[in-house]
Amino acid sequence: MKQMLRRIGYLVLVLGLLAWNLASAEAGAKRTLKLGTILPADNILTQNAQEFAKKVAERTKGEVEVVVYPNSQLGNERDLLEGLQLGTVEMAEVSGGVMSTFAPEAGVFSLPFLFQGWDHLDKVLKSPAADKLGEIVLKKTNVRTLGWMEQGFRVTMTVKKPILSLKDLEGLKIRLPEDKVLIRTFQLLKAAPTVVPWGEVYTSLQTGVVEGMEATTPAIYTMKFYEVSSYLSETNHQHSVVGFLISERVFQSLSKPAQEAVLQSARETMDLNYREARGTAQKSLDLLKAKMKQSTAPDLQPLQAAVQPVYKELGDQTGTQELIRQIQGVR
Repeated sequence: MKQMLRRIGYLVLVLGLLAWNLASAEAGAKRTLKLGTILPADNILTQNAQEFAKKVAERTKGEVEVVVYPNSQLGNERDLLEGLQLGTVEMAEVSGGVMSTFAPEAGVFSLPFLFQGWDHLDKVLKSPAADKLGEIVLKKTNVRTLGWMEQGFRVTMTVKKPILSLKDLEGLKIRLPEDKVLIRTFQLLKAAPTVVPWGEVYTSLQTGVVEGMEATTPAIYTMKFYEVSSYLSETNHQHSVVGFLISERVFQSLSKPAQEAVLQSARETMDLNYREARGTAQKSLDLLKAKMKQSTAPDLQPLQAAVQPVYKELGDQTGTQELIRQIQGVR
C-alpha cells in the first residue's frame, strides 16, 4: 500500500512538473503576428508598420514578432478585416471606409470635407471622438483599433480630360474603394462610381475600365498610377484615415507585458505617423505634378455644397449625428 501511495505521489509530482514546464514554455513561446496592408513597401503607412514591428520586438525582447506583409499579400482590405475576425490575420491597416462595411459608424471618417486641414485632423484623431469610434468598432467586430493613421487628402486622377469644375465630374467612370460614404459622395457629384480592388486599379485605368481614380498622393505615387493617367485635380474631398488594427482575440491571448508593449508601440507609431504624414503627402504631390500633363485646383465650394446631403443621411442611418458634431467642433 505504501509503495502504491509513493508511486501515485511520484506520478502526481511528475504530472505537476510537466504541466508547469508546458505552461512555462507557452508563456515564453515566441508569438508571430502577421500584419497585412494593401500598400507597397515604400509607402509611409507600410514604413510606419515596420517601425511598430521593431518597437514591439525590442520591448518584448523577441517574445512577440510582428511580420509586415505589404502589397495585398494577405488580400485586399475586406479580406484583411475578415481575417482579423476569423483569426487568419492578426493585425492590419484598413481604411475607415472599408471598416464601415462591418461597422457603419466608421463611415464618419469618410465624410467629404470633414477635416478642415491637417491641424484639425491631428486633433480629431487624438480626441475622445476618435476613441469612441474605436470602441464602437470593437463592440461590433471584435477588432481593436490601436490608433488612427494619416496618409493624406485625396486627389483625383483622370486619363482623358482634366477636372476644372463640378461639371467635369458628371458621368465620369471613377474607380472607388468599397466605401459606401465615398460612393455616395461621388453619386452626389453626378459621377459614375465603379468599385475596383486596389490591386486592379492600374490595369483598369490602362484598359479603360475606368476613366479616373482618387486616392492619397503617397498611394498614387508609390503605385505608379501616373504612368496610366494624364491629369491631376486637387479635389481634397476626403482625408484617408486608416485604422491600425489587431484582432481582439489575439490581443487578449498575449501576456500582460506583451499587451502593454503593443499599446505603447502603437502610441509611438501614431505620433511618428502624425509627424511624417503631411510632409510625405506634399512631397508626393510635387512629384506627381511634375509627371502630369496638367494639374488643376478647382473651386471646391460647389463640390462641398453638392455633397452636403450625405452628412444627414449617414447621421440618420447610424445615429452618429452627435459624433459628427463633436468632430466638427474639435479645436
